[in-house]
Amino acid sequence: MKEKELTFEYDRFDIERPFDFSSHSSMGCGGKASLAFYPKTEEEFVFLLTNLGTDCVVVGNLTNVLVSDLGTDKVVICTKKLRQIQVVNERFVYAESGVLSNALLAWLRASNLGGAEFLTGIPCTLGGALYMNAGAGGRYISELVQTVRICRGGKVLTIPVEDCKYAYKHSSFMESGDVILGATLRLQRSDIRAIAETERYYREKRRRLPKGRSLGCIFKNPPEGSAGEWIERAGLKGLRVGGAKVSELHANFIINDANATAREIRALIGLIKNAVFSYCGILLEEEIQYID
Repeated sequence: MKEKELTFEYDRFDIERPFDFSSHSSMGCGGKASLAFYPKTEEEFVFLLTNLGTDCVVVGNLTNVLVSDLGTDKVVICTKKLRQIQVVNERFVYAESGVLSNALLAWLRASNLGGAEFLTGIPCTLGGALYMNAGAGGRYISELVQTVRICRGGKVLTIPVEDCKYAYKHSSFMESGDVILGATLRLQRSDIRAIAETERYYREKRRRLPKGRSLGCIFKNPPEGSAGEWIERAGLKGLRVGGAKVSELHANFIINDANATAREIRALIGLIKNAVFSYCGILLEEEIQYID
């Protein structure tokens, strides 16, 4: 959708023009969109979703999304200014979709609320975590969810966690088109020192992961075990396409170490899938999302 086709005064919103995905993505690649909105309230967010419809794409921290080198013709809505957190009652907290995981954890720690420490070091927004059921160490965000507030066809609804159809790295939002506005999370009362110690544990575990520009783990773990181990067994550590390389530290990471393009990264993903399938008959499935 071009700016001149918009039917409302868009300059009253916080905007970025153009929106360069390569400067926002953790992978450091991707093309541009002509315009991005940064809603600051739920009302602004719903207004934009309703008026833009299918002509928009919603993004958060862009740490699990690979964007085409051509960018997108759609208008971007970035949630990163939707960062309100409030207590619902003693152990329940409502947070908007744009709240970053580290900001949420800091707020919970200061409020003596524990249970979300496994999110430590995962560079996501709450909306992104809810969308893909993010987690670590066998723990997932779905365990904390009581309800999710969504926009569906211009209407704001609150749905119970059961309606989210959570599974391993999956949710109903991946198929439904519902847009996540925020969620009520169920925590537990805890001591700030105990919370900080658990956070340190998860932070230390994540320090062993590869450094550099990446999207984190590229593939879901298949039922047969770790995706990274199967990629390593297939002899693919260090495999390169242009500026994109399979990490030699953790084979489920692709590192952009030489100004890789999205096309090169996608080509490397295809090579990995084909090689692993030829080696052991396992067809790996991406956990990252694509924007074309």
